[in-house]
Amino acid sequence: MTATTRSVPRRTLVDFWLDLVLLVAFNIDYSFRFTGLTIHEWIGMVFVVLVPLHLTQHWDWVVRTTRRLVARWRTPSRESLRWAVDLLLMLAFVLCMAGGLLVSRKALPAIGLRPGDDRFWRGLHTTTADVALFLAALHVALSWRWGLSVARRIFRRGPKATA
Repeated sequence: MTATTRSVPRRTLVDFWLDLVLLVAFNIDYSFRFTGLTIHEWIGMVFVVLVPLHLTQHWDWVVRTTRRLVARWRTPSRESLRWAVDLLLMLAFVLCMAGGLLVSRKALPAIGLRPGDDRFWRGLHTTTADVALFLAALHVALSWRWGLSVARRIFRRGPKATA
């Protein structure tokens, strides 16, 4: 372990880098005209793996926060807002990925699967992608302090080496 990451627990490092990869990949994938259909669909296939991994990494927070919010039902707080945004973001991602898989024209046919081309699923995919983009921005805005804190610890310069 390097001097710059010594003070950051391994799980936090994995969380940070996974979150950053998801954020960058989603923004690239959302830029459909930039990626083209084939790359767009393959990045979408990666989300089918990364989004559940992300949820698994944060499952303890989901359970802990849900219990706390249910036990002390009170006026809305920043924590309850973040919980609600995260829940809606997860639902939007699941629907977006499902819709994308059901209308895939490049990635799934490349592995021998031929999904249909239904206007409903295409509309669901497009609409939930738009909703997910908004919710992802809100998610980042509500979590920016954590990300900045971890980034500072990761990229903090260690003591200068003496010759």
